Amino acid sequence: MTQPLAFDARSSSGRVGAITFDKRLIGLTGLAIRGFLLSLVTFGIYRFWYITDLRRYFWNRTVIDGSPGEYVGRGKELFLGFLVALAVLIPIYAAIFVATLSVPSLAPFGSILSFAILFVLGQFAGYRGRRYRASRTLWRGIRLGQDGSAITYALMATGWALLTVVTLGLAFPFMRASLERYRITHTLIGSSRMDSSARGRSLLLPWLSFYAVVLLPVLGALFAFLTATDFTLPADLFVPKPGGKPSETIFNPAYAGTPVATYGTILVGTLGLTASLGFLLIPFYRARETRVFMNAASLGPVRLSSTLKARQFYWPYIVYLLSIIGLVVVLGLVIGGGAFLLQAKGPASGASWVIGLGLVVGYLGGALVFAVLYVRVITARLWAAVATTTTVADAEGLAAILASSRRVGSGLNEGLADALDVGGALEVGF
Repeated sequence: MTQPLAFDARSSSGRVGAITFDKRLIGLTGLAIRGFLLSLVTFGIYRFWYITDLRRYFWNRTVIDGSPGEYVGRGKELFLGFLVALAVLIPIYAAIFVATLSVPSLAPFGSILSFAILFVLGQFAGYRGRRYRASRTLWRGIRLGQDGSAITYALMATGWALLTVVTLGLAFPFMRASLERYRITHTLIGSSRMDSSARGRSLLLPWLSFYAVVLLPVLGALFAFLTATDFTLPADLFVPKPGGKPSETIFNPAYAGTPVATYGTILVGTLGLTASLGFLLIPFYRARETRVFMNAASLGPVRLSSTLKARQFYWPYIVYLLSIIGLVVVLGLVIGGGAFLLQAKGPASGASWVIGLGLVVGYLGGALVFAVLYVRVITARLWAAVATTTTVADAEGLAAILASSRRVGSGLNEGLADALDVGGALEVGF
């Protein structure tokens, strides 16, 4: 049974515990290079061991109140869990495929049915994956854990998702806060249970900022377009492209100059503009959400306090984008310059062969650099931003945490999450 903290809040010294992270990142580049290359030659199999190495690296360099975290998971567990999960998922995919073929009336809804089933499974798997990561995390020799029901969580997430759709996205912050409370209140540190006071209204203002700039214009343009079509899309709105491939289509020229074409163009333009604005605002919302969730988490009298700023989430993405642009420019100049020199020597110089080889080497080299940059610039800097802007209030209460003899979870917990691509190799935040 989970026991409460044996600690009297009135005796608290109010001591603040620091959370630090080693920003020197010694050895991270080598770890990322090895992980990328071995994953490449093993056709992705090594990535389970690479993910494990990354977690161990980040856990060990995160120090909470003077004590580092410890990750004791193994790549073999993730790999075997993934194989078992595939054995579960393949019959599900096959059943959906057979059902849409056997029942013609289901065919138009096949993609919707698949999405609904996989969404529920994804929520179930994500919760189980977090349980696995918690069970493989130690602090001061005390094992973390997570109880609660993955089925309940999946049903909650599904219900909230439907409500979010019905309210045209306005329920989203309340969904996020509700699911966060369920995750945190079922998180155990030793035999002590965490708590969360996260509320959707704390996220409402930043979400409305995102909503007004990104989603509201799209909804308005979509409504205008549907009004122009009398809420019924014409069957001949798109026609085969003359001289194109069988699957290529173009907008029907017969609708040129009509309200359908006008509002359709406005809708496409709005989607393009708001998608760009959305990418710019996502770090802002993520930073605010992370700060709210961190400030809402507690363990008895012990509380987390975060001062995270949005700019600390923007800067890593800016550096990463500039690095990519610089790398692409350099690769283009090197390959283009080499091709020009070879062509200048005449056709016998084998310019095309060298260009092809250069493109292959450039692609693989670029992919390697991108992978390393992502881990060092995005993952490490976001992790450091969250860690170093968070402190532990009333840290004296940490001494009251009791170790638990709770059973360790199976690697299958995260295998299904990885198979559905909702595994969360490294999640920034608690």
